[in-house]
Amino acid sequence: MPKDFRTFLADYEAANPGMVVRISQEVSACWEASAIAVKAQKELREAPVLIFERLRTTDGRISPYPTVLNLFASRPRCAFALEADPRFAGQALYERRLDRVKPVVVSSEQAPVKEIIAIGDAIDVQEIPGVVHNAWDPGAYVSAGMLTTYDPESGVDNCALQRGWLYDQREIRVFPAGVSHNAWNLHKIEAAGEPARVAYWVGHHPLAYLGAEARMGYPESHWDAAGGVLHEPLRLVPSETLGEDFLVPADAEWVIEGRIPPGVRKPEGPFGEYTRYFGGQGLRPVMEVSCISHRRDAHWLSIIPGRADEGIGIAALRREGTLFDLLKRVVPQVINVYRPNSAPGHIYVQLRKTQDWQPRAVITAALSSSESIRHVFVFDEDIDIFDEEEIMWAIYSRSDWARDLVVIENMFSTELEPTTTGHLVGTRAGLDCTVPAAPAVYERRSFIPSEVMDRVKLQDYVPADSPAWRH
Repeated sequence: MPKDFRTFLADYEAANPGMVVRISQEVSACWEASAIAVKAQKELREAPVLIFERLRTTDGRISPYPTVLNLFASRPRCAFALEADPRFAGQALYERRLDRVKPVVVSSEQAPVKEIIAIGDAIDVQEIPGVVHNAWDPGAYVSAGMLTTYDPESGVDNCALQRGWLYDQREIRVFPAGVSHNAWNLHKIEAAGEPARVAYWVGHHPLAYLGAEARMGYPESHWDAAGGVLHEPLRLVPSETLGEDFLVPADAEWVIEGRIPPGVRKPEGPFGEYTRYFGGQGLRPVMEVSCISHRRDAHWLSIIPGRADEGIGIAALRREGTLFDLLKRVVPQVINVYRPNSAPGHIYVQLRKTQDWQPRAVITAALSSSESIRHVFVFDEDIDIFDEEEIMWAIYSRSDWARDLVVIENMFSTELEPTTTGHLVGTRAGLDCTVPAAPAVYERRSFIPSEVMDRVKLQDYVPADSPAWRH
């Protein structure tokens, strides 16, 4: 069977009993589902996959289609999909993405996403069990939808996680970020005075998401990258209303097709974004929906931007692997790269330092690599970059900000960054948190003998029913 959401869920649940939770109680799509998901991320050792089987949509209906949250809210879960060590999942993703695999095209009869097709008067966007995530969101959103466009010059596909407000029966207001390849495609098509063909696909194997969301050259096929990450060809099928040459994933749970007319803009937002601020309201392109197709028992997938869902699961791993490859070319002594969920614009770099110029080279290369990286911290190899306590200790004990702070003004940025000024310009910085290279002498950090640490078992001293444990 081809890899899809169903095969992943079955494999993951078999290997991790109890980590898929089906919620049979009625839950409101307006904030309540998000609140449950965020509490699971904050209060449990690891957030399970949550499947809401009776979601009450914003128009009061109980959806017959389950909604899934927290699929990407666990680094170990993403590593399970990648068959990788969680500490090096970003590198594993990058290596898989390098193995491009061309997609295959199947017929509509072979495509599960074509089991139910709604066209014309049968279309009702409000039937989609979307979630209202945050207090100021104007309504339910497509938050885990891969917005797909094609470059009108080369015909090459492009996919990106870009939000869409499920506005009314036939309309979705979309936000293609200004620096994205989708925005470039839409600008080209609009300049020609043509409507842009677009589609959202929602729900698939996590590896399909991780591959399709990869930062690529322009134009460069995201279908090929998704196949490489999946280790098998991504199955595609011709769209229903956008032409035979507009292909969409055959094994997705949902596909929403439509066109964006040139010169039309309507208010969209605000929306709780990955920065953990509300991305402001603006005039955005409007998608006129021409078809909704889905599986007979389709699952709708949502993510909560700014929480563990988006931070750990998709953007972080994609960025870590790409950045690791870049930094290793600049400084071969780079060991690992981590984008913590605590701050979406932070990057931690672990370095086997041999010369004092290396941290500054790492900082400047990282800050120049992406509009969404704002602060870079470089640490020695003895610092566990996945441990925030270790991170803060190293910042305190190994950095002199008059000497080790690198500040670069007037760098390109994104409109979603809260400190960005006009013309998408902002300031970025990096901090060298490493000890001086040999032969300089630096105090040795204190430690407890490893044989003692290994021998002592906390459960022998703290009762199992103590509230100190996180269950």
